[in-house]
Amino acid sequence: MFQDIKSYRSLAHSGGWATLFDISFIYLILFRIGSAIYQSNRILFSPVRVFEKILEIVFGIYIPFGCKIDGGLIIFHCNGVIINGKSEIGRNCRIYARVCIGNRFPGDGTPIIGNNVTLGTGACVFGPVQIPDGVSIPANSVVTPRSIDQILHKSSEG
Repeated sequence: MFQDIKSYRSLAHSGGWATLFDISFIYLILFRIGSAIYQSNRILFSPVRVFEKILEIVFGIYIPFGCKIDGGLIIFHCNGVIINGKSEIGRNCRIYARVCIGNRFPGDGTPIIGNNVTLGTGACVFGPVQIPDGVSIPANSVVTPRSIDQILHKSSEG
């Protein structure tokens, strides 16, 4: 959580202190608190899941508390973001609106997103794919095991 706060503070220096009151920042702090409770106390499993659902309804974003997300995450315009609970996201990633990260069908593998990755607006990452460190996935791209090489090639060109 402290790395997330540090990332948003550095963003605030360039974009103004209002960034610290952005709805995505508030969501992320509540997500980190809920995740800590979820992972440490199985007795509170049901109330924490209800809290997770309330966050989904209020903020319009779905990230299960069991999802492994390293510190430094910044979510820009959090509406419509969906992340599968088995996905993994590295440090200092940037996620824009309407990003979807998950499996293609039940039982399929889930993505592993590296460190310092940016996922543009509307980007979708499906299936057992690994996004390397430092990559920017362009807006409205669909990344699957079949298309990963094309996307990474286009990403490195532009």
